[in-house]
Amino acid sequence: MCEHCSGFATERFFSHQDFAAFEKAFEKKCLDGTFIRVVNSNQIAQDTSETTFECTHCNTDWVLSTPENDWQGYFLRENQLVAYDNYEYESTNNNTTFRANFKGQKGNCGCCLAIFLGLLALIIYIIYSVFDFILDMLF
Repeated sequence: MCEHCSGFATERFFSHQDFAAFEKAFEKKCLDGTFIRVVNSNQIAQDTSETTFECTHCNTDWVLSTPENDWQGYFLRENQLVAYDNYEYESTNNNTTFRANFKGQKGNCGCCLAIFLGLLALIIYIIYSVFDFILDMLF
């Protein structure tokens, strides 16, 4: 690992402030010559939001995807992108969509199901109690 670029790896930016802090530090590294932008013809043709940079000290290629709307973005070594299994590409009418599931986590539906069933049982109990009270009042 290169001491100049290894500290910049980021799987996702958690907030706009997080990205702004990264961008400020990254800009300093670009100005001192640590990172240079690499222009790939396929990135220009696809008009992607990914930009490739190269560390001038270790010649490692890095890919920056800027956050936009719900997309949190990332800054990772290019070989991490190729080796990562959870990246999915969808291509429709020359528009490419990139989705990532970092760390392979899925939503915990068991917890949601338990909460739903608990609320359903509570509603049924309340309805039963109301009808039982009304029946006791009438008879």
